[in-house]
Parts: sequence; C-alpha cells; structure tokens
Amino acid sequence: MQTKLRKIGNSRGIIIPSSIIEQIHIDNEVEMSVQDGALVLKPANSVRKGWFDNYDPSKDVEPLSEMADLESEQEDWEW
Repeated sequence: MQTKLRKIGNSRGIIIPSSIIEQIHIDNEVEMSVQDGALVLKPANSVRKGWFDNYDPSKDVEPLSEMADLESEQEDWEW
C-alpha cells in the first residue's frame, strides 16, 4: 500500500487506514522506530500497566507505625 506524506505544521504525517490499525491492535499511542531503513510502528507498551490491578488498600501497612520513640532521642527536645 502506498500513501503520501501530508504536511502537519512543521512536520509530516500519514493517514493509517483503520484496517491496518485493527490488524496491529493500536489504540492511542504507538512506539516508532527505524529498523533497516524502514519505519516500524507498534503498540506502545505501558510500563506500569496493571500495577494496581490486585491492589488492596486494606493490606497497606503504615511504614512508620511500628517505630517507637526512644527516651534518649527526646531528652534534648523542648516541647
């Protein structure tokens, strides 16, 4: 398939037909690279996708909750 570059501001762009978009399963973001002189587009992989899928806030532990004040640390303070 051939297409023409179109002027978009100071850049150039192409229209990607919906049939190609569906075949490579791209949504809103793509990774673009050049390999062996060819432009390669592929779906962008979100590095943090799914991080919070199994998150349960009830299992959170307050990191400083088990920390105790030592008497020696409190001696020099004036409250």
